[in-house]
Amino acid sequence: MTTAGSPIETLETKLCPWLAPAFEQLQAARRAQRLGHAWLIAGPSGIGKLNLALVAGAHQLLRDAASPPQPLGPAEALAALGARYAPADHDADLHWIHPEEDKNTVSVEQIRDLIDALSLTAHGGAAKVVIIEPADAMTPPAANALLKTLEEPAGDAYLFLLSSQPGRLPATIRSRCQRLDVRRPTPAALALWLGVTDTTVVADAWQMAGGAPLRVAALLSADDPHKNNDLRTIIAAISDGSADPIAIADTWAKGDTELVLIWLTRELHAELRRRAGSGGSTAVTVRPDPALHNAWRPLTLKTLFEQYDKAESLLNQLGSGVNLELAIQALLVGFHANRGQS
Repeated sequence: MTTAGSPIETLETKLCPWLAPAFEQLQAARRAQRLGHAWLIAGPSGIGKLNLALVAGAHQLLRDAASPPQPLGPAEALAALGARYAPADHDADLHWIHPEEDKNTVSVEQIRDLIDALSLTAHGGAAKVVIIEPADAMTPPAANALLKTLEEPAGDAYLFLLSSQPGRLPATIRSRCQRLDVRRPTPAALALWLGVTDTTVVADAWQMAGGAPLRVAALLSADDPHKNNDLRTIIAAISDGSADPIAIADTWAKGDTELVLIWLTRELHAELRRRAGSGGSTAVTVRPDPALHNAWRPLTLKTLFEQYDKAESLLNQLGSGVNLELAIQALLVGFHANRGQS
């Protein structure tokens, strides 16, 4: 039984609106008794793949007793996803596999434990649901261990493999799954969900976040003044050499890394546009921060571009097994070590 009021209950019972077509596709297959046992749910990071899998999984476990999902709003979505790994009870027949604490990969031991669990009778007597998040974080031995289960799942088991980089998965894994690509909402639809009337603000954030709606929501929520002030102070201190980037990297790696990187890419993007000029565009909706502009003044344009590329690349690699702390260290050190270099 899922803990009432927990992030998992929220993500099982409510659905982001742009996920409805993908969910209906799964439901239609289930009603027609054509639902495959292994699904690869693909889409960029921040599009809501976990939300879709948890709602679909709950409907598999509860069958006709499941109620239609209610709409999931932006603030609730960000809060639930940000706390999704917090300890809470969930259905005993839901097997949710993700990198363990302080790890970046899904190990072969986790997959072997999963296989053992799937060999047992379902507690509810109906079905067993597996979610692997992200599937591309599986080590090669883990992926190999999963192959037979994908071919011949034990009993009434359904596996949902979530991936923002499906090309990283072995071809043997991809070929054994039905693929479901999650489509991004348009900026106009996203603005409606966010309750933002100025669509140019959303369109600019949409472009920066690669169209990933939850990243857009996090990006716009990053306008929290207290949060901004703390991050601004940290980056400025690293830039002038008064803060230790290694200690900061350790803190960021253990916190809400995605939101911090979204904020940082936004500020770098704004500073680059300030230096390069808007090219006649009137759609500059993210203004460069004066404190950061002063802190970054000694950095060359080339260095700023490199820092922006590093931050954006790291954002896209979250959950892929990258050594997060070392990658953040390299990024932060660049704000000080590269001062004045061309």
